[in-house]
Amino acid sequence: MKRYIYILIMLFLVLSKEKSYGQSMPMYSQYMYNMTNINPAYAGNRGVPSVAFIWREQWAGLPGAPSTKSITLDLPSENKKVGFGIQLFDDRYVNVIRRTGVNLYYNLKIPVSDHGVLSLGLKGGFYNDLKTLTNVDLGLINAYDAAYATNFNKIVPLAGAGIYYNDDHFYAGFSAPDVITFSKVQSYKSDSSLYQVNELHYFFTTGYSFDINEDVQLKPSLLLKMVSGAPFQTDFNLNLWLKNTVGVGASYRTGESVLGMAEVQVSPQFRVGYAYDMPFKTPNTSELFMRLEFGHLFPNTKNYKIY
Repeated sequence: MKRYIYILIMLFLVLSKEKSYGQSMPMYSQYMYNMTNINPAYAGNRGVPSVAFIWREQWAGLPGAPSTKSITLDLPSENKKVGFGIQLFDDRYVNVIRRTGVNLYYNLKIPVSDHGVLSLGLKGGFYNDLKTLTNVDLGLINAYDAAYATNFNKIVPLAGAGIYYNDDHFYAGFSAPDVITFSKVQSYKSDSSLYQVNELHYFFTTGYSFDINEDVQLKPSLLLKMVSGAPFQTDFNLNLWLKNTVGVGASYRTGESVLGMAEVQVSPQFRVGYAYDMPFKTPNTSELFMRLEFGHLFPNTKNYKIY
């Protein structure tokens, strides 16, 4: 299985030349602690009901900077062969654009060895795309650019798919979280309309947990991000965990930023984390993560939670 996954990595690198991640989708620094955000196949992977919350304030102090909040509930079926999830999210951009919506997740989990599970997942949902421009906003926008000089309030469908493999120490996944790439926009100046096109995003994730000793784990991971029209981008991450209680880490996002993160397992059920991004060309970014699990209700449950 791992041989095939490494082959997939190489194919991904070749096919993704001269491509990268765009800001049309929210980006996260602590993605490895809640991969449902980028891969529908991850839902239910932790083996117990889990609620995760992320609040990201990007480019702090910059007027109109993106702000993203999401809360996700995911859980496995009783026989652990199916994963389910639901997510509520709120994204805001440039003070005039707000996207509030819901995602539903479903995946099938296929045991492929005594310690490995392959998950095949789908996502469906919608968001309310709201843009409200004041007269001042309109004065700052090229009136001939109908894609921007437009007030609208519309419902946009969402769909995505992913595949995810994990065992006690290793994971890898590939996903396209949003495969619907266009929506109809009504011009504020006339009854005519146009189509707003969003590029298709692809994500590849992989990671491994090394047991240095019974108290220390070293957890490197990799996130490859690809979207047409921009350079290919990679996140290199390294996290160190002590007694499965305190974690510290650092990441390098190619061509964009470096960041640090810290996690604390406050109790067997509750974890809190914080990431601080330091971009090379824009103001810094803060991200808060919290997760509440209900594993104490399922003491005999086996799962594969590397993070």
